[in-house]
Amino acid sequence: MEGWATIRYVHAQGKGIRAIGKELGVARKTVRHALRAEGPPKYERAKPPNPKLDPFCPTIRELYFQKHLNGSRILREIRIKGYTGGSTALYVHLRTLRVAPSGKVTERFETAPGQQAQFDWSPYTIELGGELRRVIVYGMVLGYSRRKHYTGSLDERQASIFEAMEEGFRHFDGAPKELLVDNAKAMVIDANPAHFQWNQQFLELMGHYRVQPRACQVRRPQTKGKVERPFFYLEQQFIKGNTWTSFAHFQEDLGRFEREDLDVTVHHTTLERPIDRFAKEQPLLTPLPENRFVGTLALSRKVSWDCLVSYQGSRYSVPAGYASKMVWVLPSHGSRIQVVNGKRETIAEHDLSRAKGATVINREHYASLRRGTPRTYVVLSQQFLARFPHDADFLEGLQLQHTHNPAEHLRGVMELVSLYDERSMRRAFALAREYKTYSHAFVRGLLESRAVPQAVEPDRPHDLASPLPTTPVQSDLRPYQQLLLEAGQ
Repeated sequence: MEGWATIRYVHAQGKGIRAIGKELGVARKTVRHALRAEGPPKYERAKPPNPKLDPFCPTIRELYFQKHLNGSRILREIRIKGYTGGSTALYVHLRTLRVAPSGKVTERFETAPGQQAQFDWSPYTIELGGELRRVIVYGMVLGYSRRKHYTGSLDERQASIFEAMEEGFRHFDGAPKELLVDNAKAMVIDANPAHFQWNQQFLELMGHYRVQPRACQVRRPQTKGKVERPFFYLEQQFIKGNTWTSFAHFQEDLGRFEREDLDVTVHHTTLERPIDRFAKEQPLLTPLPENRFVGTLALSRKVSWDCLVSYQGSRYSVPAGYASKMVWVLPSHGSRIQVVNGKRETIAEHDLSRAKGATVINREHYASLRRGTPRTYVVLSQQFLARFPHDADFLEGLQLQHTHNPAEHLRGVMELVSLYDERSMRRAFALAREYKTYSHAFVRGLLESRAVPQAVEPDRPHDLASPLPTTPVQSDLRPYQQLLLEAGQ
């Protein structure tokens, strides 16, 4: 070590190799070696060959690098193949292999503004209204600005996953060019690279927002570290030690934490606030479509005549004008449902009932029926004759047949007027006169089995061009019974 330092010092004073060799009494080759070496000389003992281990070195490298087995497992495997040496020699050999880069070593990957977002979720058990509930928090982070958006949900079904993605896009007022996701079944049916297959519903969602999906490598969480690491911060700074009175309260606080902490805290990598970098990124995001995604995610339902749609064993009300029409039911956050019409407009929202078989009603959905139907028989009869001047004999028959409560039956008939066209109503009146049955239940049954709702053919003229049923009246009640069976279907 002293000779190496002296040679380098003397050379720095301007002396040549030959002069240094004569002055220090060493060979010129030794001087050249000292000057060319990057570090001080050190003794290295030559590694003696190990005739017992050397034949198994290729197998050891395969088991260690490709199959990622540990030392004890590798020792067991090579002994099966005939290795008779000790374990120390193997562990010494493995230490020489470990100087190669580990599979955990990664190169930091930064994306251009608007290029990529990452999406993931994490479950938590929190206290809501004095009760421990399992809540899923979905997170989306923009790769360039590191701006984050979190969405809470009470389940992790595909509908909730897609809704969280949509809320992320709409929170950022734009979509990235690509979205990096995990290999969950909601997005990826088969993650094997040899026959990789996307979930078709997920592709529909990505196509609606014009986003290229990307799946991270299996068993490699570092691929989407930008979205996974912040969940630890969320748990430590927001979840732990807090309680909420309701799920809505939790969502409200989550949004406040996002605005007052995550958006304005300087990021340790970019050294900027996410909200500031987002100002550069947002103009480069893909503009969003006007309507939200429905596709195969929504559930098609037909509204009953009492203005209810069914979902998961319970029934929920919709505005009376949608009776007998087709609507879409969209679950939201695992805690609510939205009912959407054909124009993708939300027409009703309800909290999901936690009890099966419940009927959840918003009385305002029936307001149009109550406002349009008076209470007294005099006013009801005046409205009926104003609407159906040629059906006074039906009104007379109803009053004679229901002497004690004519207003009740006439009110039920007038409520049907807002749901059916005039032609269908007059056909029902004709049949009621034919069978001499004037109850509102009988008229409703006729309409449900034979008439066409008003919304289906709004432009057709209201006349009696269509022939009436020609069931003959007989002395017995078999035709009447058949008609009731048809109405029940």
